[in-house]
Amino acid sequence: MNVPTWIRPGSAVRGAGVTLACLSPRWSRRAQLVSSSYAAGWPLSRPGVRFVEVVPDEDAALWQRTVVPFATSEASWSAVMLAAIFAVRRSSLPVPVAAVLLGGAVVVGDSLLLELVERAKARAAEPPAGEDEGSEFPA
Repeated sequence: MNVPTWIRPGSAVRGAGVTLACLSPRWSRRAQLVSSSYAAGWPLSRPGVRFVEVVPDEDAALWQRTVVPFATSEASWSAVMLAAIFAVRRSSLPVPVAAVLLGGAVVVGDSLLLELVERAKARAAEPPAGEDEGSEFPA
């Protein structure tokens, strides 16, 4: 089975976690699955889609610069995914079908959004067309 190269490992882990969480009958278990899949996907292809992220100042302690962005990203991700799970479980689709569709949407959406962000950053880093890189003044 060939996995497309644009699907990121972290996105696949997060999508699988959302799928499993959607299949779970208990809310507490759903929250655990969504949260743990985000944590597992973080080091695989950080940062993933972040809905809200707080970044401390440069002079903050190392533990704050490490923990705070992850904790805020994870909390916002979990809240949004639990709301999405609630919505798809209430839809007219059978729960297994809704779970697979939501998990697939997470994998594809997360991967594509990150790809678009990386392309935009690369374009922003390029010098504007027609300008000489070595000159401060236009010709």
